[in-house]
Amino acid sequence: MRFSGILLAVLIGIAFMIEACGPETILLRPSFDTPAHHVENGYKLMAYGKIDAAVQEFLRAQELNATYAPAFVGLGIAYGMKGQLAEGRACMKEAQNLARNSEERKEVEMGYERLDYIEKESTP
Repeated sequence: MRFSGILLAVLIGIAFMIEACGPETILLRPSFDTPAHHVENGYKLMAYGKIDAAVQEFLRAQELNATYAPAFVGLGIAYGMKGQLAEGRACMKEAQNLARNSEERKEVEMGYERLDYIEKESTP
């Protein structure tokens, strides 16, 4: 009886070790994989100076919804922060075309203002 208990404990331990060596599973919660959530993450990353990571978040938002204007605004600002002002303005123009309501139009306007500020700051 004692031997079978030890054997069972050893087998359970081996099973746990094998499971621990497997690949990490990333579980995406559907509520977090939305364009709005990725745009929010993008702005947080930009605030910490992680511009390349922010670009990836805005691009993911666009993958999820190719007509989501705030994703284009965020991407435009991120490109501006990287010094790619032409790309930033192109994204902002697309956001302007896609804006569906007054809130999104206001966000586009603020995006243009931010790009103007970035451009003025980068000119000697």
